Amino acid sequence: MKTPILTVFTILFCMVSSPTISNLDGNRNDPKHFDELNRSGLEFYVYTSKVNTKYSEIPSAVFKNKLIMVSSKKIGGLGNGIDKHTNEPYLELFCLDVDAYGSVKNPLFFSRIINTKDNEGQVAFSPDEQTMYFTRSKRENSQNYQLYKAFLEKDSNGNWINEQELAISDLNYSIENPHVSFDGTELYFSSNMPGSFGGFDLYVAQINPDGTLNDPVNLGPKINTRFDDKFPHLSKDGKKLFFSSKGHESIGGFDIFVSSISEDIKTPRNLGKNVNSEFDEIAFMFTTEDKGFFASNKKQGKGSFDMYRFKANVIYQQLQGVVVNENNKPIPNSTVVLFDVDGNEIERQVTEIDAFYSFKVKAYERYSIKVLKNGFEKFESRFSSYKTDAIIYKETLKLSTKISAVSND
Repeated sequence: MKTPILTVFTILFCMVSSPTISNLDGNRNDPKHFDELNRSGLEFYVYTSKVNTKYSEIPSAVFKNKLIMVSSKKIGGLGNGIDKHTNEPYLELFCLDVDAYGSVKNPLFFSRIINTKDNEGQVAFSPDEQTMYFTRSKRENSQNYQLYKAFLEKDSNGNWINEQELAISDLNYSIENPHVSFDGTELYFSSNMPGSFGGFDLYVAQINPDGTLNDPVNLGPKINTRFDDKFPHLSKDGKKLFFSSKGHESIGGFDIFVSSISEDIKTPRNLGKNVNSEFDEIAFMFTTEDKGFFASNKKQGKGSFDMYRFKANVIYQQLQGVVVNENNKPIPNSTVVLFDVDGNEIERQVTEIDAFYSFKVKAYERYSIKVLKNGFEKFESRFSSYKTDAIIYKETLKLSTKISAVSND
């Protein structure tokens, strides 16, 4: 343990209360934000963080409305030794207040128990915030992280107890970037364990009701590449996986990508140049439905990795068309229903005399459309809004007359 630091900074460790994280304002219609490389379905507004220094600052997780950050920064001028691989002090965990605009401030040591003389890596928390998964590497092998778990002592302000190294750890490979799904049933992480497609791959392990982990499962070749793939993070609804990769035709170094998760894991899509650069972008994470943080070592920053906050607006488009019969005649009073990819009804409309329908849809999503009309066969089709520059999609829905209806005429 680092006794001198603990003595001086006893009052500076993270407590569990802070302001909530709320919305930022944005102007989605500003043309300067259009990004043709962006295939995420989101429009990003990126801001630098005031806590950046010449050292690394990397976001990791949220605990009790505070942002947990991994950093090599020093407080009060006291050092922690130098990691020969990074030429920076060994990493520590910090907690930061987040104000009403999403800005962070007041970096304090997160925990005198979890912060040690070794390298502290990324962390994740269970939905009830009573269990913490964290990574740590020894000074003598600082690039090899092992996975640990600890529990929050009941009625304490941050006293982590019963620390244990998990069985999937191994000195022959590194386990990094843990992330717990928002329902608490899955643990995602990156590792260069045997069987990877190349370098670091992304894995998921089922979390059993008793807290044990099933064997990890590789996320497969649609996500993982022969290059490094790291920093998994799920969207709040659990339907999208964000991660960093040096593959997938990145702009340069690590880029941040998103992949939809439904019945299968789809091809990753780049978040675009408002987020990514020819340098490394890592540790993308949402803290609310529409904003969060990531880190980058782009050259205009202050240090090795700087932290950036973002506001993400959903890109909405229009799906429009008419309902017609086999002779392309409009069919009024038809019920048109829009469903999401999971079969949940989003909206339904009844066409008027012009048989016109119009739905608001999200960019880069899959939908299905059903049409119901007496005397016609039930109609169903699939639709994908996979265009960056589209504003309106046109779809004509052609119904077939029921054979029974024809025979009765």
